[in-house]
Amino acid sequence: MGSTTRERLDKIQAAVDRVAAVGLVQQAIQNAHLGGREIDLRAGQAVHFGSCSYLGLETDARLKQAACDAVERYGVIFSSSRSYVRLPLYDELEGLLREMVGGWPVVVAPSTSLAHQSALPILIGDRDAVCFDVLVHSSVQAVLPALAQRGIRCEVVPHNRIDVLERYAKELLERHERVFYLCDGVYSMRGDLAPLPELLDLLDRVPALHAYVDDAHGVGWAGRHGAGVVLGEHGLHPQMTVALSLSKGFGAGGGLLVLREPASAQRILACGGTLMFSGQLPPASLGAGIASARVHLSDELSQRQAALRTRIDLFDRLAAGVGISCTSASRSPIRFIEIGSLERTTEVARSLLAQGYYVNLAAYPAVSRGRAGIRLMLTCHHTLDDVIGLVQAIERAFRLEVAQTASA
Repeated sequence: MGSTTRERLDKIQAAVDRVAAVGLVQQAIQNAHLGGREIDLRAGQAVHFGSCSYLGLETDARLKQAACDAVERYGVIFSSSRSYVRLPLYDELEGLLREMVGGWPVVVAPSTSLAHQSALPILIGDRDAVCFDVLVHSSVQAVLPALAQRGIRCEVVPHNRIDVLERYAKELLERHERVFYLCDGVYSMRGDLAPLPELLDLLDRVPALHAYVDDAHGVGWAGRHGAGVVLGEHGLHPQMTVALSLSKGFGAGGGLLVLREPASAQRILACGGTLMFSGQLPPASLGAGIASARVHLSDELSQRQAALRTRIDLFDRLAAGVGISCTSASRSPIRFIEIGSLERTTEVARSLLAQGYYVNLAAYPAVSRGRAGIRLMLTCHHTLDDVIGLVQAIERAFRLEVAQTASA
């Protein structure tokens, strides 16, 4: 390992250690049972605004019972590669997921990250090139070195700049067969959305451009059947592949690939390294996934989506009223409040925890250097009073931080 890499890792480790020492990261919760709303930490009990379970399904009695039933029937794990034999729960789950996403071929993976690692090296050919949004999820960017090692050109695109993508794509297509654009549907740190109408228009105009969209954070709260901001609201474009998460808003576990062609799905399932050589999803996750898919296909989903929307709208209205500015004003459940330095952000997050509210502290490398902030997620677990209390706590935390900075 080179000295530059070692020094970078040492700095990241030192920052993590400082934040962990004050109880903000790498903490074990003390709850004997979880209801989804509160967590018990070393610093005390706090309302949990750090969860990505947007619909609150992970504690739903039906999902828990389905998980227990699956364990009773098939054991804690089924320790065999899916390449050889699989549990019948896969067929049931994938059938329901196909209905949920509009009937397209699907592949269930152990996680969304492992889905990327299986799909991208197979979808992208040696004569292709890649453009990727600078903020696309790190699990997507983790595949880029393997692509580059094959000689595939990879170009970074400024965030959500479809005009730059168009220019790059047309230039690359002079020397390459196809161009793949890698982006998120909902960006995990700031909660903003990809400019999908503009992207879909560009795909229509440039037939050799393809899009691979990680819509992990769009599942559940967005679109018909909770299929996300891409599939649930726009459908699957002929030049598009979509990756989803079954571990966030879906409330179960695993990842999902949605493809246009059955042959592509079969190729990824047969040849994808992380599908060939990784274990299967635990029976509990498969059972819970089946129960969650049934909720997503029912009329109940729109009620949960509406309840979450009420909480998002309330937060935005109250935050604007007291001058709290979020980086993104999108309709996603994710809010990011940029503060700047890690030190200032730590003080704000510590103040919120002392007031009984846990939020995510986000700093480099999760966000750019000098642009640290607090990330919070709104879920159906939260009461309206929780949302009101959080906004009031953020306002107090900022006043306290400003006063401390002025007196320093």
